[in-house]
Amino acid sequence: MSGGVSGGVSGGVSGGVSGGVSGGVSGGVSGGVSGGVSGGVSAAVVSADALILSRAAIVGPFQGSRLHVNEPGFNQPDNLALWADGPRQEAVFSELVEGLLFKTRAAQKDASLEFANLQSASAQKKTLVRLRAPSKAQFQKQLDLVAAYADLRADRAAEIVDQMAPPILFFSAVVGLTAHRHKKTLQLIDLVFSLAVLVEMRFKQIFASIRPVQFSPQIQPMIETPGHGSWPSGHATEAFAVAVLLEALMNAAPDAGNPPNGTRNHEQLQRLAARIATNRVVAGVHYPVDSAVGRLLGTALAEFLVARATGTRVHERGFDGRLFEGPNGEPLDFSLHQSMNDTHGHAYTRSAGTVAVGNAPLLNWLWKEALKEWK
Repeated sequence: MSGGVSGGVSGGVSGGVSGGVSGGVSGGVSGGVSGGVSGGVSAAVVSADALILSRAAIVGPFQGSRLHVNEPGFNQPDNLALWADGPRQEAVFSELVEGLLFKTRAAQKDASLEFANLQSASAQKKTLVRLRAPSKAQFQKQLDLVAAYADLRADRAAEIVDQMAPPILFFSAVVGLTAHRHKKTLQLIDLVFSLAVLVEMRFKQIFASIRPVQFSPQIQPMIETPGHGSWPSGHATEAFAVAVLLEALMNAAPDAGNPPNGTRNHEQLQRLAARIATNRVVAGVHYPVDSAVGRLLGTALAEFLVARATGTRVHERGFDGRLFEGPNGEPLDFSLHQSMNDTHGHAYTRSAGTVAVGNAPLLNWLWKEALKEWK
């Protein structure tokens, strides 16, 4: 993802913003919906000469407008049902990211993602995520963990290479995603991937963290080191964003059970996201602390998307890399057992209170359509 999907800004998933899921994410699941009926129609292009000849043979004298046409309502979310995947995704994504902004504080060397509901009469900026990177010395200590993880490369090589592209099939194996049944769900995944890429790339630029290979010639990554900063990990951010989104969607579906199916899938989804993140450390292109902040950031971004889709509220989340170390300054490994819900004094933090982020009507339409797919 930071090598696959953030290479996916121009290709994979955010190619899904402009090309839609049929050419993007769901294309990765089963050849894409565009390979089905819609692809059969749009791809079965006959020659222009054939169409010209056909019209000349059957059209007759032009008689003006003869058909009854219902004009779509002005600015109605239901109009999304009329559009192709690509234009629909572009419209919803533009609504999703409207009002997001970044703030940096040079003295503290931290940065935050903020949101202002620009459709509100009194737009107020609200912090969604606040990050502070580890020091250079902490990254150098983390290098020992990266070197130790290299022993797993032979065992995990196939996974690592396949996960360079958006690993939707891995999530499909957990929850049964299919292109023919879950088209709108896959479009939501496409949106959260694209949101993650947009945000993580800005943070990578801000923090400009040094990759492991730059510290030691002995790391020798087994894949090409991506051409952007190390912290936060894009793969971790995107994997945890998908895991949290799928859990929330399945929990909100009709007849989800008690406990709901999303909760029943929680452990497997989180384990998968963590393995995808850790595989990037095994490959030699990330540190464990990159995975840790990616877990935080991906969770926060998925919560933001769900809140915008449903009109609910979110907690401000934070990660202070300076606190991600042991009691004696030793480097910490990444673990799902580390709590993300402490209010202060830890690397991971979550505010006690919540903030409203408003409702996004277009995203709400797509959310409700996706819920129908999990009946």
